[in-house]
Amino acid sequence: MRDFAFGRAVLAGWDLLRRRPLATLALALVGAAATLAGRVTAVVSSHFAVAALSQPSSLVAANTATTLVDMLAFLLVLSVIAAAVSRGGRARFGGDEVRLFILSLLAFVALGVVLLAVGLGGGVTAVVETNGIWKDVVMFAALALGVILVLALASRLSLAGPMTVQDGRLRFMASWRLTRERQWKIFGVFLVTLLMAGLVGGLGSFLLVMAIAALGLDASLIYDPSLAVALTAVVRSIVLVHVLLQGLLVGLAVILQAAPAALIRQHLIGDPVADQAAVFD
Repeated sequence: MRDFAFGRAVLAGWDLLRRRPLATLALALVGAAATLAGRVTAVVSSHFAVAALSQPSSLVAANTATTLVDMLAFLLVLSVIAAAVSRGGRARFGGDEVRLFILSLLAFVALGVVLLAVGLGGGVTAVVETNGIWKDVVMFAALALGVILVLALASRLSLAGPMTVQDGRLRFMASWRLTRERQWKIFGVFLVTLLMAGLVGGLGSFLLVMAIAALGLDASLIYDPSLAVALTAVVRSIVLVHVLLQGLLVGLAVILQAAPAALIRQHLIGDPVADQAAVFD
């Protein structure tokens, strides 16, 4: 089987940014759709939270609905960016994006079920079989095991996206077979790029908030009994700037995860495009 360079795979996203900065940043701006959706759902959630203080069930329903919308918006952004990276940098919404969206939903549900099963198993074992401090130890160990297992499974399925785009059909388990002989190496790439993406998306967003506050600007949302009035706060100039910059960070984080998968697929399958940066050439 063909192989790939670990360091080159880890830095594939940064290499795209270095070689084609404008194209990469433009693609990353797709992430603004997710951050804008998050702002809108935050306003809606706050509005219904105040209105439903006397009805806890309504509050739970509102929070569940807004969380679902946020998740779907992120998966949609993920699908568009990942498809563009795999296809050659052309952002659009078509069959590739729909297939990747379905694929991401399937993966999210499957990995969620695994994590839930391990967590519940550990919780039941802790309650039934242990006492005192050992109960906490068992529950923590089960949670840690679940997270590690989910990350390992996610790394094995990480090539499904670029394979789906390349073949024009869902390739969920094909990624599992392709990564069999390089699973630990791919797992290492997945963990390193996940950490980098977390730093860019998470730490970057935190620093952005701090910078806005240091400039004496207010990008916070407002509450108003009228939902329409509250939503107008989302289109204030400073809020839109914050949304765009935060979306850019989210998009870059997605690219840092998507680019290595596309490069690894190319090398393992023997794609004639030898350089991942060439997708933007």
